[in-house]
Amino acid sequence: MRILSLDSNPVHQIRCLNAGGSPGMFAEETIPVLTGRVEGLPKGVDTLLITSDLQARETFHDSCGRPPRLLGEAIPERLADEWLPAWGFSPARTAVVLAGDFWTEPALDARGGIGNVSDVWRAFGRHFAWVAGVAGNHDAFGPQPGTPPRFAGNLHFFDGTSRCFGSLRIGGVSGILGNPRKPWRRTDEDYLSRLETVLHEPLDLLILHDGPDAPHHRLKGRANVRERIESRPPKLVVRGHDHWPAPLVELPAGVQVLNVDKRVVVLSR
Repeated sequence: MRILSLDSNPVHQIRCLNAGGSPGMFAEETIPVLTGRVEGLPKGVDTLLITSDLQARETFHDSCGRPPRLLGEAIPERLADEWLPAWGFSPARTAVVLAGDFWTEPALDARGGIGNVSDVWRAFGRHFAWVAGVAGNHDAFGPQPGTPPRFAGNLHFFDGTSRCFGSLRIGGVSGILGNPRKPWRRTDEDYLSRLETVLHEPLDLLILHDGPDAPHHRLKGRANVRERIESRPPKLVVRGHDHWPAPLVELPAGVQVLNVDKRVVVLSR
């Protein structure tokens, strides 16, 4: 899988609400939607929708009087019913990649926190062909943070694992490097061990929440993750967690890295 082009001009801006800079304050923000072209999609899929770090809620206008939902729970229906068809894409032939962090506190009174994002995954699964993804450090999937979800059907969760979707092999590692006493944080040794396991098979797409740096482009991330990736390079890495001003770069080993932190990227055949 290789991205052939990515338009730097958003085709759409998704309005949303996020916690403000002080308690009791919130702010309206926008999430850009970028479009591009890709080769290597499996049979039955013409479009790949990729996103992460949608740590926001829908606007009060869009919530129609109910408490604002998580943005990742609210937008799949509009993507499938309105936006993708208007841009010439078929939702039934669209797959989704989620690179983690879809929680925002309901009262919009603080940034961060940890909460259940299962409904985000299920919302994407209802409207698209299949969903593949990993957990971010703000995600939970039930009352016990750090416990992997038990998804079924067309929802596929990765954590040191991989699988084939037709001709496309996808793998992923959940969480970030950090204090292992906190949910979805791991020691360097644990994280890199899971990464090496998933890189054992040649991958077309590697999904991470935390991820490699790109020192030639002065973009932050993990040097040790980049070194492991370059030792057994997948064709494409998707990551979130650290926001990069440039969404797509190529590492010296020829690996493309797509950063989707606070972005939605739609890649078509």
